[in-house]
Amino acid sequence: MIYNLTLLNVCDNSGVKTIKCFKIYNSAYGKLGGLVNASVKKAKAKNKLDKGTVVKAIIIRKKRLTDRKTGNFISFDSNDVIILNEKQEPVSTRIFGPMPLELRKKSCLKLLSLTSILI
Repeated sequence: MIYNLTLLNVCDNSGVKTIKCFKIYNSAYGKLGGLVNASVKKAKAKNKLDKGTVVKAIIIRKKRLTDRKTGNFISFDSNDVIILNEKQEPVSTRIFGPMPLELRKKSCLKLLSLTSILI
């Protein structure tokens, strides 16, 4: 489950490694495709997003089981997000790892086009 003060991994090429969630939109806990406000905790050197920068992100993977309409369940190894800009577009140009097809219903088609593996 993703709550406030949860550490999340960033799985894109924006240069940020981890962020800490401090606000979840429209829910008490984070769901797939949910928006969060977070603070950058670890970043690579010479990056425009330094430590302490407040960013918006979208949750694309979570450890907790997610059920599908077919009766199957899906879970991932870690809680991962992608950093967004003010226009709700991804800052990065690549996404690492698989992405679930549930994001198609959340109108995240731009994000799905950046990845190579869909589950």
